[in-house]
Amino acid sequence: MNEKKHTLIAIDIAKETLQVQSESHSYGLSNNNAGHKQLLKELSKLDRPFVVCEATGGYERALLATLHEAEVAVCLINPARVRAFATSDGIRAKTDKIDAKVLLRFAQQKNLKAMVAPTKQQQQMTALLDRRHHLSEQLGREKNRLQNSSKIIHRSIQRMIRFVEKQIEGIDQQLRKLINEHDLLRAQAQLLTSVKGVGEVTTWTLLAYLSEMTHLNRNRMVALAGLAPYNRDSGKSHAKRSIKGGRAKVRKCLYMAARTAAQHNPVIRPYVQRLVDRGMPYKCALVAAMRKLLIHLQSLLKKQQLALAS
Repeated sequence: MNEKKHTLIAIDIAKETLQVQSESHSYGLSNNNAGHKQLLKELSKLDRPFVVCEATGGYERALLATLHEAEVAVCLINPARVRAFATSDGIRAKTDKIDAKVLLRFAQQKNLKAMVAPTKQQQQMTALLDRRHHLSEQLGREKNRLQNSSKIIHRSIQRMIRFVEKQIEGIDQQLRKLINEHDLLRAQAQLLTSVKGVGEVTTWTLLAYLSEMTHLNRNRMVALAGLAPYNRDSGKSHAKRSIKGGRAKVRKCLYMAARTAAQHNPVIRPYVQRLVDRGMPYKCALVAAMRKLLIHLQSLLKKQQLALAS
């Protein structure tokens, strides 16, 4: 990003407030529709504003939707990166104003790029999948309770299990309907599920939580999914590489897909077996299979995109 062509605006997001910081101004707004409208009014006075904010567990979603709708460039940052940046500068205090200033300095020193605005369908898919995740966790807890609880409450637990399962099925039906009503999503879903090991949930997860995969290069996409093994070397010491970070929901679904593919996919199965035969632990081989599977899926989507554009 060329800083001369953009006006950087850092926003520290809280549940009820927004702390806005630019090179010359600092002010607070409410994190609601009124506050968002006021922010857009202020941004309209600037030359090509570029907004930088942190992911805050969902409190940023309404603001991002407003900025995308107004076609304002915005970049969403992992808060761990900004916190590490503050620590490297010896900044230990933490307030909204301090965080906004640190975020602005971070943006000024990094080559940030605007995020790809999700479509309306992708936003709806994300909301539905978030709810499905909540229900799946609840279902798992109820099933665990059934195994180690008194029989007197089993009937109540079973009723709850049936209710949650029905809710999950309802979410699944909404997702299928949403995809089938959109030509591109339907074509992408059909393509992804044609790969052995990749089911509906994995397909939905990739289309919702890794929607920019066709715009990324291979290494960037693998890192974003949390599948890039990082070196841990120092001098003569060479520790085992490990994966970390990335989008946990994507990684979890890919793990389940790789397990199935390792049994039934004609390409992944011998690939995993070769790695195991060479001495690689099975779980490490599965991670390698996850990476190979993701790269293959990205390649399929890119080829489809080119075909549709021609």
